[in-house]
Amino acid sequence: MSAFSNCRRIVVKIGTSTLTHDEGNLNLRRIEALVKTLSDFKNEGRQVVLASSGAVSAGVARLRTHRPTCTAEKQAMAAVGQSEL
Repeated sequence: MSAFSNCRRIVVKIGTSTLTHDEGNLNLRRIEALVKTLSDFKNEGRQVVLASSGAVSAGVARLRTHRPTCTAEKQAMAAVGQSEL
């Protein structure tokens, strides 16, 4: 019996280090494995809620720039990175 067998809703938080390689690019192989697992939960009739970080890192990798320090630049990188995720 799975630990999730009686759960109707599953909330998953995935951090930046899970979504990216050390150099900051998205780890598509790992993301694919996570999506397959979450899809299985959904196909079993469960509600799946996914929360992720990593948008800033994805934006930095996409634009090939430095990691921002000010809030406005972080928001801009997150906006670019969100579409990557």
